Amino acid sequence: MSRQELEKTLGRVPFLSTLGVRVEEVKPGAVVLRLPSTQGNRNFDGVIDAAAVFAVGQLAAAVALGTHPNLVDLEALQKGASIKYVGTSKKDITAHAEVTEEMVSAIRSALEGGEKGQVEMPVQVLDGHGDDVAELTALFGFRFKI
Repeated sequence: MSRQELEKTLGRVPFLSTLGVRVEEVKPGAVVLRLPSTQGNRNFDGVIDAAAVFAVGQLAAAVALGTHPNLVDLEALQKGASIKYVGTSKKDITAHAEVTEEMVSAIRSALEGGEKGQVEMPVQVLDGHGDDVAELTALFGFRFKI
């Protein structure tokens, strides 16, 4: 999927359009999403709101999993997420997520063995200087598409 195709798809989701999420980079199983620092995304201190940071991080995890070619026959179901906020930003932030081959192998092995396939998907959220803003981990379960 190209950057333009992914942006068009994400643009159909009203919440994401409101946030203004943009696709910086996309390749199969990896994505970098940009959340602009806008009036609607900032809190009372003028920094990007924690909820907006969480939203772009969670989205990056889901997009990375959804674009991996070895997972297209599976349905990903988000089971939970945790986030550690380590900084703030008054500027745009980016969320970076990438599926490793070890993750794919673990998911497929579990499902083929009759067990629950699941993965903890790490996402790094950075400010414009490359400094950490947050570390998010999204837990996804998988099943074969019906």
